[in-house]
Amino acid sequence: MKTQVGIIGAGPAGLLAARILQLNGIDSVILERRTRAYVLERVRAGVLESGTVDTLRTYGMGERLNREGIPMRSMQLCWDRQKADISLDDGTGRHLTTYGQQKIVEDLILQREADGLPIVFEADVSSLDDIETAPRIHYRHNGEDRVLDCQFIAGCDGYHGVSRGHIPGSDEHVFLTEYPFAWLGILAEAAPLAARRGFAHSTRGLAVASARSASVGRLYLQVEPDADPNAMSDQQIWDELDIRMDDGTAAQLNRGPIIERSVARLRGYVCEKMRHGRLAIAGDAAHIVPPSGGKGLNLAVGDARIMAEAIRRLLTTNDTTLLDSYSEMCLRRIWPTVHWACSMCEALHIFPGQTNFQTRMQYQTLNHWGNTEIGQQRLRKAQLGLPYEI
Repeated sequence: MKTQVGIIGAGPAGLLAARILQLNGIDSVILERRTRAYVLERVRAGVLESGTVDTLRTYGMGERLNREGIPMRSMQLCWDRQKADISLDDGTGRHLTTYGQQKIVEDLILQREADGLPIVFEADVSSLDDIETAPRIHYRHNGEDRVLDCQFIAGCDGYHGVSRGHIPGSDEHVFLTEYPFAWLGILAEAAPLAARRGFAHSTRGLAVASARSASVGRLYLQVEPDADPNAMSDQQIWDELDIRMDDGTAAQLNRGPIIERSVARLRGYVCEKMRHGRLAIAGDAAHIVPPSGGKGLNLAVGDARIMAEAIRRLLTTNDTTLLDSYSEMCLRRIWPTVHWACSMCEALHIFPGQTNFQTRMQYQTLNHWGNTEIGQQRLRKAQLGLPYEI
């Protein structure tokens, strides 16, 4: 099989890059290791920056987003039985939008299928060849070994994918920190409350309340890294959320059936070498941020925009200028965003062996973000996201 661009991974970065390329007249084939059902059903973050929303609308993916997206113009920080309500309005009209990542993935997949364009599910990529001149992707599908010949490879196959390992010397450009805790995430049929939407610091650990729709909540508890997602009953989870989110007002979350549970380990990771020859990586293949910032999807969209434009210029005019600066340009958004997400992570979680002094230092950080003008400006700017260069 032959195509212009071989895309490994049917996550947001790969699907969006394919969509942008399609609308610029460039063919692609997407290879995805998982089943179609798995990809459509997996739950991920759902807080979109204005730039992400604008990008999806620009490339024709805004219809359901416009209808179901929930504007988020403020957020709460809770600590030490107090709460700060922080406006996310920076005076320019920008705001955050709640719209689940799985919906974005579904929108892009259904559009691609409606356009008759190929996504090969259950395609297990084993290796890449000749990435400097005439790239080939070796994969196994339906019990047969196959090859996809292409002019460029977009590696959007996540942290555990094969693409990054085919960039020479990439391991020497990896920066990684692993946090000693995880998040228990739940989806619940319980209407989110605008007054209880945000992050809570508790001496028992972090808690987060957010929305996936007007009737479905997405909530999190800090847990041990090896926690069993089924160890707590529904009532125990709701009780723990209310305890940790106590802001002194006696307000409680709406409760309802928990329909999904998962545990995710927290880490911060950046690979600064994101391209070699005719291979570039994007999204989780190149960086992972702690979910405390809600930034992973938004960074992936930024990568996809730059990658697709760099590929377009290469294949249509043989201009490599943008491709040559791909890593550098992406990293100008990645590092500040990772820094913010890690700063939130370090201010909101309880660490093993944490002292009372360290807890008081966290209170000071949260008070700065929540109750001072300069701190609120810092939080607002970081949450709304950096502008795109491309």
